[in-house]
Amino acid sequence: MTILTIALKYLRGRLLASALTAVSIALGVGLAIASILIASAIKEGFVAGATDYNLVVGAKGSPTQLVLAVVFRMDVATPNIEYTIYQELKEDPRVAVAVPVMVGDAYQGFRYVATNTAYFAAFPWRRKTYSLSSGRLFGDDPVDSPAYEAVLGAEAASRTGLRLGDRFYEGEEMADHPLIAVGILRPTHSADDRAIFISLSSFWGMNELAHAMVVKPLTAVLVRPKRLTDLPGLHREHNVVPETQAVLPSGVLLTIFNMMAVAQEALTMILTIVGVIVLLYVFVALYSATIERRREIATMRALGARRTTVLAIVLVESGMLAATGGFGGILAGHAAAYLAATVLAQTSGLVIQPFRFDAVQPAVLTGVILLGTLAGLLPALLAYRTEVAENLAPLS
Repeated sequence: MTILTIALKYLRGRLLASALTAVSIALGVGLAIASILIASAIKEGFVAGATDYNLVVGAKGSPTQLVLAVVFRMDVATPNIEYTIYQELKEDPRVAVAVPVMVGDAYQGFRYVATNTAYFAAFPWRRKTYSLSSGRLFGDDPVDSPAYEAVLGAEAASRTGLRLGDRFYEGEEMADHPLIAVGILRPTHSADDRAIFISLSSFWGMNELAHAMVVKPLTAVLVRPKRLTDLPGLHREHNVVPETQAVLPSGVLLTIFNMMAVAQEALTMILTIVGVIVLLYVFVALYSATIERRREIATMRALGARRTTVLAIVLVESGMLAATGGFGGILAGHAAAYLAATVLAQTSGLVIQPFRFDAVQPAVLTGVILLGTLAGLLPALLAYRTEVAENLAPLS
């Protein structure tokens, strides 16, 4: 019989204890893998979902709230600014593109985003591409003649069940102005998949307060300067006036990532403690098994087995337990990341890839096998030093 065969026989002989040990390793590894995947994927999701515009101009308040509300739809909208600010930015010779945005209420949890057709334009500098899976875009209808047409993001269309030509509204106050679905977007893998886009005039017509206002409201204006050298001036000018603030989305992302780094440090400490506990559990399990098998080990020695062979059997056994638990933990970690990805996509529009395999997984598996084998080193040495005469003596 080979060393591997004997180690497998020992593991099967105490199947329940071996299974519990492997499961404990899998839980620890799964927690670590899921944490790594989710943390890195959230960062990538924020970067991928970030706007292609360099500046977001909105009302005074929290810069983070403004970006989260306008770009990611993850917060309540900030107070409104006047539509004239958009008109001024549009006419500014330093501005290449200015896009007005109004973030409003929701239909079945999917935000209304009022804008114009420039929001979907295929500019050369855009990372994001908008295309229709069916239907058409709404038109830039005049303020006094809103068409109440809506273009649905891919996720919004899928989960609401709305199809082209369907009329819909939420709340009796909107019953007089139902929206009609005229287009459905292809997935963009961003928060826009969970949005319902309408024209500004349609939004102002639906909203009683906005409808009565002479100067119409906006939540924000997305700005792309002609030259990056114009960005500091635009940023400063809209921050020194009392009506507006200008926010760099990249700066907000940096703030979010710094906050995540603090959480990651705390999570790393927790994972370290979990890892130590799992290693201690493996050590205790193997040590107890070795104590129970001292008579068997002595018999093997009496039949000619070398000390190094006995040592190798225990080390292989611990390595196999670690490998089984490590592989199961990687699968469990990806499963947990998949569940987290589903929740994040439904609640925040962040799209992450839970089944991505890279160098982290092999490195984690290798480390788990090495540490698991190391945990079995002392029990292996105990088996190595087992004396034949003492352990084969008749039981009293």
